[in-house]
Amino acid sequence: MKMAFVCNGSSARAQMAAAIGREFFKDAEISAVGSLEGESLDPMVTKVLSEDGISTENLTMKTLFDMDFDLDYALIVGCDEGGCPLVFADKVIEWDFITNLKDQGEEAYVEAKNQLKEEIKKFYMETFTS
Repeated sequence: MKMAFVCNGSSARAQMAAAIGREFFKDAEISAVGSLEGESLDPMVTKVLSEDGISTENLTMKTLFDMDFDLDYALIVGCDEGGCPLVFADKVIEWDFITNLKDQGEEAYVEAKNQLKEEIKKFYMETFTS
């Protein structure tokens, strides 16, 4: 299964979601997709996830221009800075309520992490365990 977590603008939420997603979808090919070219892993993402024992090591990061078109799932985790990105997948899910991390501190990252953990777990339970 191929899955992408997509964020418009900075890909911090996508990075966080992809790392959390790997905890649930162990056999899936998962990527974090943002709209900005040349982004690197956000150090605050690594910090807040490591507090829960979640690794960002070997996280696959892409831009909207590089993302795969044969995805089973595209989960949009950020719809600011111009609206939701246009993506192609067998199933597209939009979570436009995840806390925007642009210019935010650690507290916002922790809030976004908790939101994403809850939504990804719910998605996993509803989609793959019923």
